[in-house]
Amino acid sequence: MSFYETIDRITADAGIRVCAKSLEELLCKSILATFNEITPIESIPPTEEKVIEVNSELPFLLADLINESIVLHEAELFVASKCEPLEVREDYARLKLIGDRFDPQKNEPKLVIKAATYHDLKVEKQGDLWIAEVIFDI
Repeated sequence: MSFYETIDRITADAGIRVCAKSLEELLCKSILATFNEITPIESIPPTEEKVIEVNSELPFLLADLINESIVLHEAELFVASKCEPLEVREDYARLKLIGDRFDPQKNEPKLVIKAATYHDLKVEKQGDLWIAEVIFDI
């Protein structure tokens, strides 16, 4: 996937770096990058919809949204392949995740991500771009 890059400076955990033109796009791309680290999302059909909602200040909003997504994955094996922002502010987000359930017969397992951490968490605007860095506990 070319919409994000992995962070390789860490040894025991994993991480992603995402750039976007808006906060809405940054949040969605970061969640999709997280799911893509779990399994290739291009193999996930858009058959189910889930809505996640978080009240939190930046940068914690991003980690909390990712963690809500991970809870969906753990509880229901849900994997998102698309994301649509429903309402986004710097202290609140409601997103629609579109995807399907992970099927080990069809979907290649990659990382087991336990959580997005607050360690070195970054969400900032640089010029016209929003940039995020998230480290995962794996």
